[in-house]
Amino acid sequence: MSGIYNTINIGLSGLLAYRQAIDVRAHNVANVATEGYRRQEAVLCAIPGLPFAGNMNALVGGQWGAGVQALSVRHSHESFLDLQARLTDATLGRWGAVSGTLHQVEVILQPAPGEDLSAQLDRFWNAWETVAGQPEDVGARYALRQQAVALANGFHSAEQQIQAIRTTTDTTLRGQIAEVNTLTAEIAELSRIISVALAEARAPNDNLDRRDVLLDRLAQLTGAMPFTSEGGDLIVYLDGRPLIQGSTAHSLSLEATATGIEIRTSYDDGLVAIGNGEIGGVLYARDVCIPGYLQQLDDLAAALTAEVNALHQTGFGLDNATGRDFFVPGGAAGTIAVDPLLLANVDVIAAAAAADSPGDGSIALQIANLRYAPVLAGRSLDEFAQGLLGLVGEDVRTADSALAAHTAAREQIRQQQQSISGVSTDEEMAYLMELQRAYQAAARIIQAGDEMLRIVIERLGVS
Repeated sequence: MSGIYNTINIGLSGLLAYRQAIDVRAHNVANVATEGYRRQEAVLCAIPGLPFAGNMNALVGGQWGAGVQALSVRHSHESFLDLQARLTDATLGRWGAVSGTLHQVEVILQPAPGEDLSAQLDRFWNAWETVAGQPEDVGARYALRQQAVALANGFHSAEQQIQAIRTTTDTTLRGQIAEVNTLTAEIAELSRIISVALAEARAPNDNLDRRDVLLDRLAQLTGAMPFTSEGGDLIVYLDGRPLIQGSTAHSLSLEATATGIEIRTSYDDGLVAIGNGEIGGVLYARDVCIPGYLQQLDDLAAALTAEVNALHQTGFGLDNATGRDFFVPGGAAGTIAVDPLLLANVDVIAAAAAADSPGDGSIALQIANLRYAPVLAGRSLDEFAQGLLGLVGEDVRTADSALAAHTAAREQIRQQQQSISGVSTDEEMAYLMELQRAYQAAARIIQAGDEMLRIVIERLGVS
């Protein structure tokens, strides 16, 4: 009788184990499109045979199988690939942010063919050449004034729009810092849940997957890498300060100052330097690249003002006045402006080298020839303007090239991760069919045991 009951118990153990295994496979299929989900697998093992070792009955006839059990749920992942993915994500986030910001600057400095500062400067010099050839022509003087105003407006527009990008980056950074704080709080809470589950000898695989997704995003934002302490707690450091310690998260705060962006941590209210990830990229573009472009714009506007004024002061207008400025002195990209006297009366444009010489355009010609003079950093004003456009273009190409390279590397790592932990519906359906057959066989064992038990009862006349 005990043997028949053992047969039924073996079949029952199969039903329970294979049902659990089917549940795990069904869970895989249900999460085939879930971000960060890693394939799981029920680990089946034989139940120790009966009678147990040490029992004298074990010496007679050996041990008999007791069935199967689902011991645990295996989690498919590779820690080394996770680390490589996060390192790549951090660099990818940095160059993506740099590329996106610099592309905006490039559009401002090169809005359309013939509309950049270099082209506007060229039209300005051409207008001076026209005045040099026709110094008495009021129409040529009006055209020069118009080109000068357009050039000044071009400087203003470029400076204002680039400054607006900096303002936009401040908003972007505040949103990113808020996202970091949300991520760290959720990661810390998941760490607490995972610790409890592990202490209860459970396998919190889905929580581990969710935490890894959040850690990936945290690395993409800040470049922070997680590791496990000797006690098994998750630790995440940022610039030498703990961002997450087990179930404790330390928040970040941001403040825009005159010298730049300050990011502090609630851990000790100290400044945190973020050089990688999307935040690091935005900070690099905001505090390194953009100030450099703005400084070159200011240098160009200041040199243009100084050089044109220096020659213009030596010339004479149609009203025989001299010593006048063409641009308002001390002009920078945001403040360069045509002198108000010239705006009111084009006769004050000093084209002649001497008084009572309305047909003399020698000073105007000298100003027109400034396009060739190496007056700024060993280059002409035109060359300096073209160099600024070239610098922005080269920075954009560098960022785009780095972004493309790291995108390709990340895709390769993603494919490796998928080969190890990704869910294939075809494979899962094949496993489900196999488990279904095993489940049916286990049910047949129970049925066979039930029939044997019924026969024994009937033959013994037990009612």
